[in-house]
Amino acid sequence: MDFIFSAPTRLPLAIFISTEPGKRSQLVLIVAAMALIALVLGVTLPSRLKILEVLNDLAHAPALGAFALIVLRLVRLWRPTDKLGGYGIAFLAAVGVGALIEVVQSFIDRDASLGDLETDALGAACVLGFVAAFDRRLWSAAPRATGRIACATLAILCGLWALLPLGQAAVAYLDRARAFPVVAQFATSCDLYFFSSGTARLSLQPLPDRWAQPGDALSLRVELLANTLWPGASHDEPQPDWRGFSTLLLDVTNPTETPLDLGVRVHDLTHNQDYNDRFTRAFELAPSSRAVLRIPIKDIVAGPVDRLLDLAHIAGIVVFKLTPAASDGERFYLSRIWLE
Repeated sequence: MDFIFSAPTRLPLAIFISTEPGKRSQLVLIVAAMALIALVLGVTLPSRLKILEVLNDLAHAPALGAFALIVLRLVRLWRPTDKLGGYGIAFLAAVGVGALIEVVQSFIDRDASLGDLETDALGAACVLGFVAAFDRRLWSAAPRATGRIACATLAILCGLWALLPLGQAAVAYLDRARAFPVVAQFATSCDLYFFSSGTARLSLQPLPDRWAQPGDALSLRVELLANTLWPGASHDEPQPDWRGFSTLLLDVTNPTETPLDLGVRVHDLTHNQDYNDRFTRAFELAPSSRAVLRIPIKDIVAGPVDRLLDLAHIAGIVVFKLTPAASDGERFYLSRIWLE
């Protein structure tokens, strides 16, 4: 065996082999716990797609659940007579480590999130609840069935709660696919799943009576924030394949008494964030008017200066005020975006 292991690896291996079996098990568990922490801190999926962002966050639940299980096992090794106390220690340890991970992430170019901490707690509670439901040490007394059912129910509820963001993402993707070639509509709050803005307040509102038409659903009210650059709203992940269509249309209303200069931007998956590497077109909306903006798809394809925009991988649409900044009270309504 000497030829397999180099000198630097033989020493820790020899220490491990010579260690008593009980302590060896503890060492393995501690190393496994540290590996889980390193995994959460060091491994992330690309977050370009919303679903991958959701899966990144959801991964905290099984990781911290496994960590809680390891801590419970260590407590049982250190305190063989322990029954219930180990569960509390394991849960608090998992939540504490989850909080520490969020603090560390804030220093390594990743966002700290209370939502991730909630997922950590749910993952730990789910795993510990299932383990408790089948733990013979806890249910040697009379109320065995009731206690087990309570623990299993708690575990299931925590698991479903942790999975809720994944369910919301699945519904949003399904609705997006069903509605296509309608790229965006605003009937319910679910329709805002792929929309974001750091420069405007977005809300679902009916169009004012002056511009409303029979059959209108709700519209996206985009209230531009003063002293922000290029304020507007972004569709961060439209249905990506626009091949076979000839026109992009946007139903927009300017409710103010002044003209509104709007820009419409479309970019694909390989966009490099350079102005010349996307499609952008300017429109002027007359005061107190509702209009359908029409953009030929062939113009979108020709938008980038040095290449053709990839219609099979559309990655975003932005509707924004073309002049650099907004003044108080500026707003517009976006009722629908679709392809023909």
